[in-house]
Amino acid sequence: MEALQSRIDSFSKTKRIKKYPKKQTSTIASIKWPHPPTFKANASTLAEAGFYFNPSWDDRDTVACFLCDKELSDWDADDDPFEIHYTKCRSTCAWAIVRCGLNEDLDEDGNYVFPNKTRLPSSKAMEKARLGTFEGSDWWPHDSVSGHGASSKKMAQAGFVFTPQAAGDDTATCLYCNLSLGGWDASDDPLCVGF
Repeated sequence: MEALQSRIDSFSKTKRIKKYPKKQTSTIASIKWPHPPTFKANASTLAEAGFYFNPSWDDRDTVACFLCDKELSDWDADDDPFEIHYTKCRSTCAWAIVRCGLNEDLDEDGNYVFPNKTRLPSSKAMEKARLGTFEGSDWWPHDSVSGHGASSKKMAQAGFVFTPQAAGDDTATCLYCNLSLGGWDASDDPLCVGF
């Protein structure tokens, strides 16, 4: 579920759930995402905030984070998935820190001001959080190639987070300038992109 499109697609698919998951014979229900697209927490915003649809028998609108596995449910029309994920997981989830916390860095006009200096793009805390987006289940394919110029560590140092659009994709994005690049070669140096 690290790919954005996979998370979005999870909201359009019917899920089959059991009332008692550990019993072989149990009542089964087919569940679809129960809320209208007019909700602030819709397929697009939830997926961008890191969530995929993961209902249970008791909580039919449960979502789970692809990176930290945090589960949330009981969505109301005005719930902001970015704000909620950041509030609940800002000290444990790399995606919540780097993506959902962006609103912390903006003024009312949408300009970056970084009132919290630990959230500066050059801070070690933010670099560590960006690195965390590359490390789930050995997702970053270039770390397995010895001496690859676009290692996850260099990508995080250069300001990139891992944002694959589909399985096998190596797209990384700078969330501050919205530059997305993929197709990283062994000789590429993410610290010199654009020079």
